[in-house]
Amino acid sequence: MIDIAFRPDEALFSQIADHFRRQVALGKLHPGDRLPAIRELARQFGFNPGTIARAYYELEREGVISTRRGGGSFVAAGANEKRLAEQQQKQLGTLVERTILEALGQGFPVEDIESAFVLRLADWRERRSQSSRKEPAGITRRVNTIHFFGSHDLAIELLASHLKTTHPELSFTTSFVGSLAGLMALALRQADIAGAHLMDTGSGEFNIPFVRRLLPNENVVLMNLMQRVQGLLVAKGNPKGIHSPADLRRRGVTLVNRQNGSGTRVWLDAKLVELGIPATAIKGYEHEETTHVAVATAIAQGQADIGLGTESAAHAIGVDFIPLFQERYDLIALEDTFAHPKIKHLRDTIMKSSYRKMLLAMPGYDLSDTGKITTVKPNKI
Repeated sequence: MIDIAFRPDEALFSQIADHFRRQVALGKLHPGDRLPAIRELARQFGFNPGTIARAYYELEREGVISTRRGGGSFVAAGANEKRLAEQQQKQLGTLVERTILEALGQGFPVEDIESAFVLRLADWRERRSQSSRKEPAGITRRVNTIHFFGSHDLAIELLASHLKTTHPELSFTTSFVGSLAGLMALALRQADIAGAHLMDTGSGEFNIPFVRRLLPNENVVLMNLMQRVQGLLVAKGNPKGIHSPADLRRRGVTLVNRQNGSGTRVWLDAKLVELGIPATAIKGYEHEETTHVAVATAIAQGQADIGLGTESAAHAIGVDFIPLFQERYDLIALEDTFAHPKIKHLRDTIMKSSYRKMLLAMPGYDLSDTGKITTVKPNKI
């Protein structure tokens, strides 16, 4: 029995052909497998046999099936993989277009729709795999590729997505390795641009003190992407009654941490010292995730009770958020790289109203300093 949910807005023969294309593309039908006889399928659906024959004709014309005179129709040994892939892409485009049109019909702005797609994809990636992202060795440097290393934020994922729209000739790769590792990648010339939100506990200044320490002999440019709110992520309804980092000393409270070297981890470790809470006393301290979305997902799935992260990640995954402080998130590059045309295109995209509207559609972002540039010169000897 073949199950097809027929739609009234498309020819029946085309929908039948699409069904068998998908079955072959997904590996549910293999070369040599026999398709149902035309009359058998016509009886099942209550269609004219000519409708089924038309579908089979299209499939045979495309090389998906072969028909043996008097012997039935079979999946072809050399089913045209390229044609099948094109058909899958066409179907995916149709599905996405329907969703977009439905959302537009309900009055949602284009920027909100694009943000929602990116947020749902970020959520899906984390639910699909909790493993850490690692940059493969031997990075290939390409003129039209921007290599990003640094701290995770949904604003970076939105930027990567939006850059494909504004400058499809550019590729934007992301390695969410944390703020400190991002600056080190910059120093080693592995990164074109780094993302950081490191607060110097002595001065209260963000990023610049760390740039001076890690890149003392370089001309470095910092451009503010946004300011964001960080806080505690807890389960919906806050069943453990968590209110501050001091609750980490309570028994029965489990932490999901960020990786060592991330700006969030640097802040938390400094806070634990201030509170006099040893890391060894915290359940879950060794459980590390590489993104704010992964932290929120772990809490939503009941793996932990508390984590430190951004308000936008809490909103995206649907956990509760307790605000603690606002911080600067800067994009950082060497001065000669910052002048490169591909980085100029990135800067232009950041300043577009369409990108800013996407950020403002989510809670926890302040764009008052977005685009503000600071240059750090080499330390004087």
